[in-house]
Amino acid sequence: MESRAADRLAGFPAFLRANGFGVGAADAVQVLQTAREVGVLDAQVLRWSLKALLCGRCDEWRRFDTLFDAWFLPANRWAAPQQRIVESGMQQAASRAGGGEPGKDAGEPLKPRDAASRAEVLSTTDFRDLAREHALDVEALMRQLARRLKHLRLRRQARAHQHRRLALQATIRRSVASGGTPIHLAWQAPRRVRPRLVLLLDVSRSMAAYSFFYLRLARALSAELADVHTFIFHTRITAVSEALRDPDPWRAQERLHLMAQGWGGGTRIGESLAQFNADHASRLVHSRTAVIVMSDGYDTGDPALLSGALAQLRRRARRIVWLNPLCSRPGFAPVSQGMQAALPHLDLLAPGADLASIRAVLPHLLEALQ
Repeated sequence: MESRAADRLAGFPAFLRANGFGVGAADAVQVLQTAREVGVLDAQVLRWSLKALLCGRCDEWRRFDTLFDAWFLPANRWAAPQQRIVESGMQQAASRAGGGEPGKDAGEPLKPRDAASRAEVLSTTDFRDLAREHALDVEALMRQLARRLKHLRLRRQARAHQHRRLALQATIRRSVASGGTPIHLAWQAPRRVRPRLVLLLDVSRSMAAYSFFYLRLARALSAELADVHTFIFHTRITAVSEALRDPDPWRAQERLHLMAQGWGGGTRIGESLAQFNADHASRLVHSRTAVIVMSDGYDTGDPALLSGALAQLRRRARRIVWLNPLCSRPGFAPVSQGMQAALPHLDLLAPGADLASIRAVLPHLLEALQ
């Protein structure tokens, strides 16, 4: 067994321990012995062998496969069978919406009801089950969401402008010309700081299936809302707002890949947030700012550093929201060390696995910033 594979295997128990498993340092030796006996060429045999070795509780058994994939699978791996599942679901929904007519031509243009059902299926499908062929359709739905958020904010600003107050000093100055009679009144609108969104997107290995779509959501929000700032992080944090605003999507993608060195690597959320606090928070985060962290919370760094960074950020921001794509899975509980360190400092922990979950959070979040 080559040294790189041995190091990867030996580090797996520590990764499980950081995410709430009852394993110890001695288990690394047993993992290496098991790998020598069953081999590493058949991933499924290795998976089941390590699952039997390292899982001691029911909740550990349920969560093991996700953590195994996050640790061992290559970054940005896309499973083709999942694409067929999604397409089948969309066909079934379209069939139900159209009455399920037998022998209906598959090439017939979608009617409005069919299109609505297809959009509904796309918006409620877990991002990890979507293929990249669906990216344009999902991005169109994201643009619709961003435009609704824009109209929501404009309506709130218009209502705020109607609640104006009399500017007493300016009115007195104007009354001098009329002998002290306040004929021409001066008004002032209440001063409000513009709401701001700061998006912190996890692009580590365990988030590979989600970061692809989160970046497109950030691009849609940046195109419609005036004050959105986006950062990606894995072991360090990088500002990508300018790249996302590039009108050429392919050039934007190239710029992102050049900026995100180590994309799909490990995750050090605490160190990344501490770097954000040191380099960007004083300039970007104010009393009308919502900070949105999009991550599964699998942190390989020091939990105390994550807790301290969020506590410091909490003193500046109006709201801190954590969107975790794992929240909607059956049996999920935020038991990993990263989530346990983050929870006391969050205003909201919400699901973020599909567009419908995100759509349920963002309007209320913008309302809270007004």
